[in-house]
Amino acid sequence: MNPALTIARKEYQLAMRNLSTYIVLGIFLIFTGFYFGNTAFKVGLAELRGIFGFMHTLFLFFIPALTMGSITRERHSGTLELISTLPIRRGHIIWGKFLAAFGLLKTVLLLSLVYPVLVLLFGSGFDIGAAISGYLGLLCAGAAYIAIGIFASSLSDNQVLAFILGLAISAVFYLLGHLGSILSSTLFTRLEFFGFDYHLQSFFKGVIDTRDLLYFAVVAYIFALLAQMRLQAQNLAQEK
Repeated sequence: MNPALTIARKEYQLAMRNLSTYIVLGIFLIFTGFYFGNTAFKVGLAELRGIFGFMHTLFLFFIPALTMGSITRERHSGTLELISTLPIRRGHIIWGKFLAAFGLLKTVLLLSLVYPVLVLLFGSGFDIGAAISGYLGLLCAGAAYIAIGIFASSLSDNQVLAFILGLAISAVFYLLGHLGSILSSTLFTRLEFFGFDYHLQSFFKGVIDTRDLLYFAVVAYIFALLAQMRLQAQNLAQEK
């Protein structure tokens, strides 16, 4: 079996035995449930675009919380140095951590399928294509946020600091789509393209554009590569 897949399987199983994982997943579902209930029953609007946008906002906090210990925990316990002595590439470690966190993301999104079911039952004009593309968009954006979070975790020995760094970097990509009120239209148009919101809107409308898929894939790959380079640099520094 590929070493990255082996690491991913073990990391996912370990996470699912950890109480903190259920706390993070539970908080995410509580907040999204409250938003959906407030929108559907108080405002009287049962639709998915709003909940998808709210989930994206929660990703800013949810995903750094999932990834903040991915590297820092290994370094603090000393297992990272042990793993580094094994015939495993740094890339296997990074992508194993990535796939484990991505598995957790898929788990919580799977649990959130109750919302489209409720919209289907009680809403009107339910578009299954838009629901599928919306979840695909969240998975793509989530993958990019996960890579950012793992990179942030590789920068620090402290999980809280790794969370803050992951949140800060993620917020840059999030806020680039929300600066229209303070930037000139020309500058905003140029910067907006690099924001996640710009590439998520098509997904939320039911349109799957290969350019948006490529954008999220490139961002995820770049930050995963940066995390790998960070581990390699630290290993070289320890050998000197």
